[in-house]
Amino acid sequence: LQQSDLPLFGSYSFDTLKNIFRQGNSLKEAFFYGQKHHNNSNDDVVYIFARSDTYLMNPVDIPCSFNLGNTDIIIPRWQSWGGYNDRFAIAGPDAAKVYATKNEGNKQAIVARRIKRRPVMNAERMLRDWLLENKLNVTEHEDDRAWALLRLRADRSIAPGDLHAFKFKLVDSNMDKNLLQIKGYEDKL
Repeated sequence: LQQSDLPLFGSYSFDTLKNIFRQGNSLKEAFFYGQKHHNNSNDDVVYIFARSDTYLMNPVDIPCSFNLGNTDIIIPRWQSWGGYNDRFAIAGPDAAKVYATKNEGNKQAIVARRIKRRPVMNAERMLRDWLLENKLNVTEHEDDRAWALLRLRADRSIAPGDLHAFKFKLVDSNMDKNLLQIKGYEDKL
């Protein structure tokens, strides 16, 4: 990633681009650390990925009943921006390895765009291209509100776009105070 790649990403700042790669590197390191130190890796059938900057608003049903196969991955449908949402995923073993190495796809996309000078656009589109290139069975979860993950900023405030997307009424933006009034979620707090 170079400063000269910035025009390929429209309005993204260079810091935003660096954060995409930092998040991807953390994901890869955590996944392969778990693979290396897990004694019964053959027993693993479901992997859950959640970005570290998220606040999960409700419990997530583990998709045992979905009969998740090796190359199956389930992601949220909302805020995919022409690609696949990159905040949360539930994956089978082979799909998990691909998802954990999504920075490889990001690098390939950037190199290809440097040559063709076509915009990459965003992290969600790069993720979509990487998952489909690796022939994964991608399912976007039907219920937009089932996996309500809010992005937390460095100051522990919630990203305003997430509040709008889920029609949350913010009483106080600081999550330490935990004062969200959420239409349709009151009983879950």
